[in-house]
Amino acid sequence: MKNNVLRPVTDPAIWVGAELDQRPGWLFELTGEDLAGLRGMAGDIAPGLDGDLDQLMALPTERFDLGPFGDTLARVYAGLKSGPGLALVRGLPIDDLSMEEAAIIYWAIGAHLGQATPNNPEGDMFGHITDLGKTQKDANSRGYQTRELMDYHCDQCDIVGLLCLRTAKSGGVSMVASSVAMYNALLADHPNYAAALTDPLCWTKHGEYAEGDLPYYESPVFNFFDGQICTSFGPKHIVKGHKLPGTPPLGDLRTAAIQRAEEIAHKQRYEMVLEAGDMQFVNNYVTLHTRSEYKDHDDPALKRLLWRLWLMNPDLRPRTAYAMQWQGGVNLGGGHRQIRV
Repeated sequence: MKNNVLRPVTDPAIWVGAELDQRPGWLFELTGEDLAGLRGMAGDIAPGLDGDLDQLMALPTERFDLGPFGDTLARVYAGLKSGPGLALVRGLPIDDLSMEEAAIIYWAIGAHLGQATPNNPEGDMFGHITDLGKTQKDANSRGYQTRELMDYHCDQCDIVGLLCLRTAKSGGVSMVASSVAMYNALLADHPNYAAALTDPLCWTKHGEYAEGDLPYYESPVFNFFDGQICTSFGPKHIVKGHKLPGTPPLGDLRTAAIQRAEEIAHKQRYEMVLEAGDMQFVNNYVTLHTRSEYKDHDDPALKRLLWRLWLMNPDLRPRTAYAMQWQGGVNLGGGHRQIRV
């Protein structure tokens, strides 16, 4: 699709926040039978691990029998692929589970949705979303390592999963928005802005690249494949990318286009509070996510903590250049993949 023939799209992933509560196919509650099956599966697998969660990576997907929850997870995936593009699964009893049990259950669910990839240069398969005292003003820091307000973005994978283990003292509200609805609104208001975001932009790698590689890569925001729109969005990634040596200036037009797109996403957002035991899954090609600034507990043992899974599933949607860059996760060569809790 060329810039001069951009058209509004029709897609099941179009929604605005005010409508989402009335839309089926994205909110799921774990039942007693679901939990019994998941805990039974974890109890069956745990003895063979000998306390080494890294061994989960060697187990085939069929080893993780989800029991009754398997049918529900099929509906979760259907909603991610051909529905609103997000899912919230509530009710995992974190306080009644050991960290090992929670990790096994979460890994098992992820294994049925896609192939997990490393979240960081250390090879973590569970990214730890928690405040490390960093700031996004640092070119090499990531938003999830801070407690600051983040921008609307997609992650470096096909599906991103978040399991909430501990909540913040206050704040940290999860916000999601349809990037397809954002595109339609931007095209209607500012066609030149929409067109500007179909050209390749430079994205920072946040210092996560191997020696000899460029510190940035290129990808459009709006991509069209076989009649489907697939978006990649991350304002801070793009702004930082265009400040790196060897990249062109972002320019006034593209700066204004990105700003307006994010304003639209925020206006169309849906807010949810992730409680301990909630699992959120997002199709990165059609849904953007962020969270508000938060205040945390002084006790390190009580600080806000989420486990993040980056999952690749080639049947979800065609991959953008952004996703192709990260289809193996953050892999700098020689890194040891690990599951830390």
